[in-house]
Amino acid sequence: MTQETQPGELPRVSRIVDVRIPLWGLLCALGTASFFLISMYFTTNQTARDVAELQITVKAGNTQVTTLAGEQALLRFRMDNLENDLRAVKSQTATPPAAPVYTTPARRTP
Repeated sequence: MTQETQPGELPRVSRIVDVRIPLWGLLCALGTASFFLISMYFTTNQTARDVAELQITVKAGNTQVTTLAGEQALLRFRMDNLENDLRAVKSQTATPPAAPVYTTPARRTP
C-alpha cells in the first residue's frame, strides 16, 4: 500500500485532461458550420421563390376552376330546362292530324 491511502479506502486517481483544441480541428468545424449556414441560406431562398411561383399558379388554377364551375352550372341549368321542355312536349297528348281531304278544282273546258 501507498502512504496516501488508508486501509479500506479506494486509491485516488488523478488525471489531467488536456482540453486544448488543435487549430486544424477548429478550422474544420468553422468551415463545416459556415458551409452549412451558406447552403441553408441559398436553399431557403430558392424555396421561397418556388413557393411564390406556386402561389401564382394556384391562384390562376383557382380562377380557372371557378370559371369552369360557373360554366358547368349554366350548362346544367340549360340542360334541365331543355329536359323539362322535352318532358312537357312528350306529356302533351298529340292528336294525329285528320286525314287530309283533297279537293279537286272543277275542270274548265275551253
